[in-house]
Amino acid sequence: MRNANVIRSPWTGIPVRAVAVTFLLTLLSFAVALLLSILGTIVYSVAAHAAPNLPFAYRHIAFPFAISVGAIVLVFTLGMEIRNHRRKNAAQSTDTSTRGHETSSSIPRIAIPVPHSGDREYAERSIPQYEDAVRQAGGSPVRIELDQSPTQVMQQIECCDAVLLPGSRADIDPQKYSAARHPKTAPADPKRDMVDELLLQDAYNMHKPVLAICYGLQSLNVYRSGTLVQHIESTVNHSPGRTVVDAHTVKIEPDSKLAGIVGAGTTPLAVNSSHHQSADLAGDGLRIVARSPQDGVIEALEGAAPDHFVLAVQWHPERSVNEAPEASESARAIFRAFIGAARAKHAELTGELERMNSK
Repeated sequence: MRNANVIRSPWTGIPVRAVAVTFLLTLLSFAVALLLSILGTIVYSVAAHAAPNLPFAYRHIAFPFAISVGAIVLVFTLGMEIRNHRRKNAAQSTDTSTRGHETSSSIPRIAIPVPHSGDREYAERSIPQYEDAVRQAGGSPVRIELDQSPTQVMQQIECCDAVLLPGSRADIDPQKYSAARHPKTAPADPKRDMVDELLLQDAYNMHKPVLAICYGLQSLNVYRSGTLVQHIESTVNHSPGRTVVDAHTVKIEPDSKLAGIVGAGTTPLAVNSSHHQSADLAGDGLRIVARSPQDGVIEALEGAAPDHFVLAVQWHPERSVNEAPEASESARAIFRAFIGAARAKHAELTGELERMNSK
């Protein structure tokens, strides 16, 4: 559908310009032809020793030549004017369409796997909070279903600029980090694990930003060859649930990216909490940047590479973005930083694609 707001060039100017150009060029060609025919006639007359026949030169040489040139110029000029008119209108349409879609085309796409393959009710209840938080920060969530083949998942991932790993009711299979199963370890979710691994593989290969939340932190850490505490034994309640806004505090390393994002200094940050597992040994390329000050439980990890945004938090910032300011400020800051990194990656990938297409 064409954009109704496009201001198109009027076509009525075409015949006016074409006739004007034709008249001027025809007049010029007539003058040149007349001059040449007169000179030719004079030269011929001198050579033949006869009187020059100027009326013949005018009627049979200059005038027919000028008319022929005028007809050719008229057809050519009309063709050029019509082509330029169409090009100008097409350029105006493209420019207007580009301006109209500039905002949507620059929005980064964030891959979010469905939280759990075996509990659809839980998944449908929890994933909208992640999607809404992404939208509020300026991103476009892309839901990755768990019942797809690896090929189908990769086709979706290739169109995304960043990865958000949400929470889950499952636990990572302890065999993945060479540990015996704890009695309180929940069953694994192989479909979720497969999708997470594909997402993280692409994210690390392409340096796409990663934000991992709760189970997502644990999934990321195990993917990077880290280990987990399978069940936290502590006086601090790390799993009071979604209804408790301030479950406990976390102490953030002041020199970390996370501290710069949430503006945390020496004061512990109050967070919600819904987990019974945590990271134990940090995985390759990850560093511990936050702990619960009361019991030392790891609450956040981040990537050590300065040029790759990787952040993992054990609490749920997506639940707090619409809470009171004291709870929502840090949560919103985390999503803004993540979407900002995704937007930069989107611009980088778009630039690379444009360069490839221009070759």
